[in-house]
Amino acid sequence: MYPFLPNIRAVTFDDFNTLRYNVDKRNIVYPIFRNLKKYGVKVELKDFLSRYVNADKAYRKNVKETLRESLLDSIIIDVLKSQGYKSLKLRSIVTRSIDEVLATQRAIWYPDALLVLKTLRKKGYILGLITNTHWRISNKTKKEFEKYFGVITLSYEHGYAKPHPTIFLTTLKKLNVSAECCLHIGDDPTSDIQGAKEVGMRTAFIKRGKEKANADIQIKQLKDLTQIL
Repeated sequence: MYPFLPNIRAVTFDDFNTLRYNVDKRNIVYPIFRNLKKYGVKVELKDFLSRYVNADKAYRKNVKETLRESLLDSIIIDVLKSQGYKSLKLRSIVTRSIDEVLATQRAIWYPDALLVLKTLRKKGYILGLITNTHWRISNKTKKEFEKYFGVITLSYEHGYAKPHPTIFLTTLKKLNVSAECCLHIGDDPTSDIQGAKEVGMRTAFIKRGKEKANADIQIKQLKDLTQIL
């Protein structure tokens, strides 16, 4: 049914809405602001929020147009500097404030995700993770990822977000596989499917909503992969 499958040596995955989902929908800006105040940053909430909203819009516009990625920390630091806040400890304060908030965010693996990863590893596939995020991944989460993935490519570390070709090509180089020997699984028709296809990778679209994608394979749930691969 899929004549390219015998050539597949590696499988890469998107993270959110593919392997895991976020159960906490709260706006994290407010608790970040409270932490900043706790650590001595004296700025007004109304002004901070107004400047943050504008900075976030500019960030999203820039990512869409250039695919250049940056950390949430950088946005917060720029906002505080624009309010006239100066401190040699600014970066460390922002990092600490954000880390404490991110530690409260709950990301849950889909019920079949870990079993699928374990099964594919047992079958001899090399696994990789390619994810877009400007929220820093905690050390705890990284250690959990490292149990399953030989290569972990985060957009804020790489500098570009999917579907930029370099984020896929860098991962392929680290996995030591050619594009046609790697299958990429994701839920986003553009970032995952189009991006991976444009560098020559095979693709599997996990359909979790109404969107459609021009992928080599379409699945409804992750466990379908164990029947295909």
